[in-house]
Amino acid sequence: MPKKATRKHPVLTNEALELVAARFRALSDPKRLRILNLLMQGESSVQDLADAAGLEQPSVSRHLAHLRRDGIVQRRAEGNRAIYRIHDTTVVDICEIVCGGLAEQLSEGLDALP
Repeated sequence: MPKKATRKHPVLTNEALELVAARFRALSDPKRLRILNLLMQGESSVQDLADAAGLEQPSVSRHLAHLRRDGIVQRRAEGNRAIYRIHDTTVVDICEIVCGGLAEQLSEGLDALP
């Protein structure tokens, strides 16, 4: 398989690298990834997310607060419910890249098996 062409990437400042690290930390929790995966299907209430993810509502609320603080999701009120959606769509791109890379790695490993 041919290698992808490399492109020059700017050298980031320490401050910029801290911001990048914070974004990856926000995405490093499997429960937050589960919630984001559900939100990739469309906006949803906290309770609907909790039910679909198999998590307790207070836990989902805490994770959503973290994601909201980092600018990854947005919240809007609908009556007495909070409805969330993905605000920073680059996280969808990141997830697709990582999932695609894992799928490729796994398929290459399977090809090596007799």
